[in-house]
Amino acid sequence: MTPIDWIDIQSEYHEMERMSCVPAGIRKVRADHVFDENQSVLWNRKQVEDNNQRFQEEVARLNTEKNKRRDAIYEKIYKAIQDEVGHGLTRKKAVVLWNLAYERGHAYGIKEVKSYLDELMELAALLLDDMR
Repeated sequence: MTPIDWIDIQSEYHEMERMSCVPAGIRKVRADHVFDENQSVLWNRKQVEDNNQRFQEEVARLNTEKNKRRDAIYEKIYKAIQDEVGHGLTRKKAVVLWNLAYERGHAYGIKEVKSYLDELMELAALLLDDMR
């Protein structure tokens, strides 16, 4: 795996993090919201229910889209870890390395996670190298 691949992964990760799960063009309204004063109370209640249902559906759709993007990036990360460490590292072990690096560095961003990950991958490769 070349360094540019990690740069691409970090870029994709930043894009995923910036994905909003707040719907555009629709907002949740209070139960007593009035859409049209000239319509009945029942009509306005129905509009509130319909509006808030559409809002919730869009939030769910956006969350699903972001989660799918995150999962796809994680798969790239696991594969990159396996490639970089070598020695037949399993996906399961790559996940362990990623999770530990993420736990230690995520509060400071993906670059810090990658810094921890570099150390862990180097250690894993060293431990798995039977030629030393």
